[in-house]
Amino acid sequence: MASGRDGLSDRDRRGQRAGRREPGDHNRGRRPGKTDERARSDRPEPDDDGLLWGRRPVLEALGSGRGVERIIVSRDLAPSGIVGEIRKRAEASAVPLRLVPKAEVDKAAGRVNHQGVVAFTAKYRYTPLEDILAAPDQRVLFLDGVTDPHNPGSLLRSADGAGFHGVVVPSRRSAGVTGAVRRVSAGAAEVVPVARVNSLGNALDQAKKAGLWIVGLDAAAPEDVWTSELLEPPVGLVLGAEDRGISAGVAGRCDGLVTIPSAGRVASLNVAVAGAIAMFEVSRKAALRVRSVTENGGPADGTRSFGRFG
Repeated sequence: MASGRDGLSDRDRRGQRAGRREPGDHNRGRRPGKTDERARSDRPEPDDDGLLWGRRPVLEALGSGRGVERIIVSRDLAPSGIVGEIRKRAEASAVPLRLVPKAEVDKAAGRVNHQGVVAFTAKYRYTPLEDILAAPDQRVLFLDGVTDPHNPGSLLRSADGAGFHGVVVPSRRSAGVTGAVRRVSAGAAEVVPVARVNSLGNALDQAKKAGLWIVGLDAAAPEDVWTSELLEPPVGLVLGAEDRGISAGVAGRCDGLVTIPSAGRVASLNVAVAGAIAMFEVSRKAALRVRSVTENGGPADGTRSFGRFG
C-alpha cells in the first residue's frame, strides 16, 4: 500500500482518525424531547403479510423473483406505460393477473394509495448477512432502532441509488421489511438485499472481520462526512433512531463517528435524509478513488485495498 509524505499508509491514517472518538461522544448527538420513535419502538412490528401495492413496487417485484403469486388491477385505470409493463411481465412470468372492479382492489389493499394495482406475494425473504458481506468493496447500511417504516423504506431507495450492497436490521425494536416498507421503497426493497439479525452488535463484529470499517452517524461527532477518510469502501454505515441516536453498545463498536454539518436552525436532519446524504458521499468518495487510481496507472477497475487488513 502506498504511503504519503508522513510515512503513514492509508489504512494507518484511517485508523488514527478512528481513534479520535472519545468515550461518550455517541451520547452527545441525541436530542431529548422527541418521543415518537421511542413510542413506536415499543409496539410490536407487524410481519410482512405478503401484500404489495403500488405500480412501481409491483413491477420491481415481478422482475426480482420475489415470488409474486397473483395480481389484481383495477379495470377503471387509464392506459399507462407502467401498467402495460406489469401486464407483460406478469404474462412472461406466468403470474395470474385479473382486471377487477376498483372496489375489489380497495378491499384487498385497505385505505392506502394502491394506484389500482395489488400483488399477492410470498412473505419477504431476508438475505443471509454472509451473502451481503461477501460482495467486493462492500458498502453496507446498518440500522439501529429505526422503527418508522417510512424511514427504512426511503433508505432502501437511497441505498439502491448509492450502490450499497445491502441493509442490515435487528430483529427487535426495528422495522423489518413489511408491506409498508416495501411500498415506501418504491421497488427498492425487491432489489436491495436486507439481512435481519438477532444482534446488531454481533453483526458489526462480523462485518469488521470481513474487512469493513464501521462508521456511525452522530450529530455531535468531531469529524464530518466530507473529510472523513473512513467513509470509503469497504465500509459499514450505522444510523440510529431520530430521538435516541445510536445506542451505546453499537456506538462502542464503531471505528469512528461522523456528522453532517448544518447551517440551519433546525436541530437535525431526518434519519432518511441524513442517511441518503452519507450514502451518496460514500459513493462519491469511491468514484473519486477509482478515478485517482486509474489516472495514476492503477488497475483498470480502480481496485485498491482500503479495508481493515489492506
